[in-house]
Amino acid sequence: MPLALKIFEVVEPLSLEEVAIKLRGYGILEAEKLGEREVEVGFRVVSLEPGGEGELRGVFEESFIASVTYRGEEVKIPVSVSTEFRFLNVGGGLFLIVAAKKARANRVASRLSMAIAAKKRAVLELHIPQERFRRLYEGRPGAVKVVVFTNVRLPDVNKLTLYGGQLSNSQTYGEYLKLGEVWYSVFEAEEGLVVGVTRNGIVTFFSKVDPEAAFKFAIEKVLPLVEQASAPA
Repeated sequence: MPLALKIFEVVEPLSLEEVAIKLRGYGILEAEKLGEREVEVGFRVVSLEPGGEGELRGVFEESFIASVTYRGEEVKIPVSVSTEFRFLNVGGGLFLIVAAKKARANRVASRLSMAIAAKKRAVLELHIPQERFRRLYEGRPGAVKVVVFTNVRLPDVNKLTLYGGQLSNSQTYGEYLKLGEVWYSVFEAEEGLVVGVTRNGIVTFFSKVDPEAAFKFAIEKVLPLVEQASAPA
């Protein structure tokens, strides 16, 4: 299964020390009956520690009761899912990286936003301008696998996808750039990793990759492209 990360921008003016204070011990748990016993369900931050200069690492745990089928019988069991996250100071901005696919990453980011600022708008999705985004792959045209265009100005067409080698050097690619905006690309990075990146900060690794290397790629290759937002009123 591909490893995915999603990067968010923290627009609330907070230091890492302030974030740590607000997250330490954060959680909402309640007891729920399961057969003859009670189990805790809800969410909490179970781990929080410095990860080096300008970095705070943590683990967000969600616990719930799930229904599974065993030999035709529905069985309810308690389940806990742990998600790693990191807050980072990069280029004068504060960012959050959640090691999960889109839906869970958004949910965790929303919970953490409420914890650090008592509002969901403290943590926002990234915005990477198209011109900066294209720097990720246009320098290595032979490594590009897929390019997806959105907001295409053709009747009854909103999205177009190009597949194949040498895409960023092709005539069709140049024509599509005039008709739409690049939103997503899959390419082989210099590190030899096959990775897909969207302009709102979703990074998916299709090659086997160590989690630490995945975070490093997101920090070093994707974050420098971000156009930082101002804090919402």
